Amino acid sequence: MSSFDLNSINAALTDPGSTINGVDFSGKSLKLDTAHDAQPIVEAINACPELHYLTLTGNTLGVSAAEAIAKSLEQHPELKIARFSDMFTGRMKTEIPPALAALGDGMITAGARLRVLDLSDNAFGPIGVEGLAKLLQSDVCSELEELRLNNNGLGITGGRLLANALSARPRKLKIFVAGRNRLENDGATALAKVFQNMGTLEEVAMPQNGIYHVGITALSEALKKNTQLARLNLNDNTVGSKGACAIAGALSNLPNLKCINFGDCLLKSKGAKALAKAFKDNSLLLESLDLSHNEIGRDACMEVVDALTALPDSYDRLSRVVLAGNSLGGASDKKTMKDKLGASAELSDGEESDDEYVTDSEEEEEDESESEEEKESEDSAPEDSQHIDDSTSFGNDVLLNKSGDLTLDTSGIEEVETDVGKFLQQPTVENLTRLGPNAADVIDAHLQAIKETADHIQAYVDATLCVSGLSEQSARAKVVAEEMIPRLIQRAGERHAAQWLLANTVLSGLGLIKSEDKTRKIRWSLPPCYACIARCMSAPYFPVALRDTLQFFANAKKSTIPYAETLCRCKKRNIILLSVVFKGSSGLKHKNKMSETLKLNLQFGGGAELLFDRIKKREIELPALNKYLPDSNKEKWTIRELLMWIKDNLLKERPELFLQGDSIRPGILILINDADWELFGELDYELQNKDHIMFISTLHGG
Repeated sequence: MSSFDLNSINAALTDPGSTINGVDFSGKSLKLDTAHDAQPIVEAINACPELHYLTLTGNTLGVSAAEAIAKSLEQHPELKIARFSDMFTGRMKTEIPPALAALGDGMITAGARLRVLDLSDNAFGPIGVEGLAKLLQSDVCSELEELRLNNNGLGITGGRLLANALSARPRKLKIFVAGRNRLENDGATALAKVFQNMGTLEEVAMPQNGIYHVGITALSEALKKNTQLARLNLNDNTVGSKGACAIAGALSNLPNLKCINFGDCLLKSKGAKALAKAFKDNSLLLESLDLSHNEIGRDACMEVVDALTALPDSYDRLSRVVLAGNSLGGASDKKTMKDKLGASAELSDGEESDDEYVTDSEEEEEDESESEEEKESEDSAPEDSQHIDDSTSFGNDVLLNKSGDLTLDTSGIEEVETDVGKFLQQPTVENLTRLGPNAADVIDAHLQAIKETADHIQAYVDATLCVSGLSEQSARAKVVAEEMIPRLIQRAGERHAAQWLLANTVLSGLGLIKSEDKTRKIRWSLPPCYACIARCMSAPYFPVALRDTLQFFANAKKSTIPYAETLCRCKKRNIILLSVVFKGSSGLKHKNKMSETLKLNLQFGGGAELLFDRIKKREIELPALNKYLPDSNKEKWTIRELLMWIKDNLLKERPELFLQGDSIRPGILILINDADWELFGELDYELQNKDHIMFISTLHGG
């Protein structure tokens, strides 16, 4: 095969007189469900004698349409560029893997050798990578130079699957883009191992991925091996000072680095200074640098400017330097920076403050170090844990006011002068004792004044956890906590939205997920909180859905929050029993004998209803099992037989999107009376009269 220059073909694509040919249907907003729908594209491909590029961006393909297009691709081994971004809007995720696999098979059959593959803005998640795996591992991608997977919702699992597919053979990627994918530390670390073996990367863009310094450090080590790297974009990850130091250590191996985007990375002054020193020590010839909104102090900003302008050609070389959103000092400081940077400077700090974000003092640098150490314990479970403070004191919230006196940081806490208000601000045994023998009633009466639902639930969760956090220190606190938990459940109400809000608030209060309110801090000891809630989880009043949600997230976090395992110890038998009792199922009264019919409530959601004429709720009546399956020796209906019945009676087409063999297709969640079917034995669960069975697709396209 003759040599192929990517830059030449990209230039040729924009030259009307070039001999580079291809098919471009970008931005047509075509909805292509069937082979007939895809016929215009098929005809264009068949009419193109030399198909160097195919662009389908901005349309939506179903499986049948993709298969038709794939068939036409089988005749074009010369294909080099496949731009398939924004190509599955409105599709169920179960449609995307077979569609991707079909397109891949067409190129594999043709013997094509892609140089560019763009699948950005397709929200296919981890399951989409499964559809891509065969293509990425094939000879079609053996010479791939540019891979764009921006905004695909890969998550940690998708990141690992992608790394596994890319590691199947040696790679020579030059451009890798995978922003907005929530790869987090684990996904980034998996990809870093692949990068380390490449050595050819020229551009890496992984913004908005929830990566902390652990993942940043892994990427930094990998990038040392890619000495031709020219562009690095890690915008809106939590690089922090530790991550910045790791990157600074790699810069000596990256002499060709021209463009860096570390905006919104919480570098602070310490991280900015580490980078500035590395820029200067390694005489980097940077052309573009974005350090905006990083809480960098004035002196550190000046060090960055001095490092960038140390070489005599900097005035002409620098095209863009963004320090906006940091503390730049007064007008004279900004003028000095502007004079040094010239037209490249973007310096607005928004607040025009001389001391905003200044973190150069010894005390503040120590606080930052503590914050980084806390982040080191954060894992990459489905959601990173928020800051966890296990102490019952307010030691970490002590600040110095302008007079030099100690004061408490009560940000995010309503200032109330009552005894309850004082307890909620500083939850100690002494302050709880001041509330008297009926502390739960006093707290309850105080919180009843809050009318807004979200604030009301937040206040009850905070109060309950403040009390629960003291339960190991005080027997009285333990009693009050176990009085507060049922009140919390009751006050939240039974509406679905309120129950969801309650679960979200409790999870964030226990440090199992991040709080959306970044100003909130955990100010209670967590281990006793877990113990108190675990003791109440088997009570009849405790919602099954809330318990199962808590157990799911606690199980995901138990490696980093050992005491979270307390919530995971509820026995399976008790879970099933409580689920039946709480939901009012008559499963304990009915024997589900062969002679009885069985009434069930079925519900389809999350896109699964599209396979059932868009009908979300159905009430069905199953005959005696021996009438439906005369040859069966079973007496009772189970989920296994129910799926067969649904296929025969409700599902009229495309069963492969709902079933896989005799089980449910991966990506469709089954809930039995609002609890995960895994808790009930999955396919072998024996159905009870009036059971509520939900089928929810967790995988949406678009």
